[in-house]
Amino acid sequence: MASTTLDIPRDPGQEISVPVDLLKKLIVAVLVRKGMFEVEADIVAARLTEADLRGIHSHGSRTLGKYVAAIDAGDIDPRAISITACETPAIAVVEASGGMGHVAATRGMELAIAKAREVGTGTVVIRKGQHYGAAGVYTMLAAREGMIGFSTTSTGTATVAAYGSTQPGTANNALSWAIPTSSGDSFVLDTAIAESSWGKIETLGMFGLPIPPGWALDGAGAETTDSSAAKTLLPMSGARGSALGFVASALTSALIGRRNPIHKTPGPFGPGSDHFFQAIDPSHFGAPDRFLKEIDATIASIRALAPADGFDKVRIAGELEWERAEQWSTTGIPFHRDQISALTEVCKSSRCDLPEGWPLV
Repeated sequence: MASTTLDIPRDPGQEISVPVDLLKKLIVAVLVRKGMFEVEADIVAARLTEADLRGIHSHGSRTLGKYVAAIDAGDIDPRAISITACETPAIAVVEASGGMGHVAATRGMELAIAKAREVGTGTVVIRKGQHYGAAGVYTMLAAREGMIGFSTTSTGTATVAAYGSTQPGTANNALSWAIPTSSGDSFVLDTAIAESSWGKIETLGMFGLPIPPGWALDGAGAETTDSSAAKTLLPMSGARGSALGFVASALTSALIGRRNPIHKTPGPFGPGSDHFFQAIDPSHFGAPDRFLKEIDATIASIRALAPADGFDKVRIAGELEWERAEQWSTTGIPFHRDQISALTEVCKSSRCDLPEGWPLV
């Protein structure tokens, strides 16, 4: 029977586990067949499986079919070349030319990290990119280098109601911060500005579960708990979420002369996305050892607090995902059977052979 954990629905009777390496092989094979260079297909596979390992299936391999459809429609260029449009020692604007979002985004954060290593902080904005999946997989790249990472995006058209309206005013832009620790298990905040992502609503529908009240509106502007009826998302924390969505687009699209979501032409991929990446190197701020010591001590103090009713322990942001990734990297990633079927169909329709050992539904 389907149920919800602290953040995602689970039902062993509806799930099949897939080894990480097997999943990556399928993703790479499909993307190479669709025209991507293998080295860039590997980047996409890494980011998608990282999201899946953390339980963010809505932004992981489930999206592969949508990306393939966008490539087939000409909305994503599988061999797009990114060009640096302007640059200083601390910032850069990179023209992604409508290529796969995960490739330009990965290189954008890597460039921000390189700049931070030189001058203390690096900021890179990706112009004319595409959907980049889970924001947290990019901020973790910075945390792995001992840096603070931040990322946000201005993606698609407006689908989140403006505060005080039932009509959409912004896209469901993501925000993520990652803070390094001495143990390597970073503090990772990864959130959309709405009460939920569209992908999580899709996940609930797959498991036959209702949407919680206060998440979405139907076509008539009334609240709905039916995933198939949801047309507009509601902002998290009311005015705060709505304002954060505005800020995310200001840091990305508006900053580089692009249109914000409310002004974009409707379409799942056609309008493209713009992304913002920032890395901060603590070693440039005079107390790098003290920084990690205080972060570690703060996390330890928070974890030592008494848990509230219904919680087994107090966790920091990202800890549940770290626990899940550690387990699933060994046991395989559990997916809903429908997702396995969809990935199988994407592989077959792309004229690829299924990897040996791939589960048949």
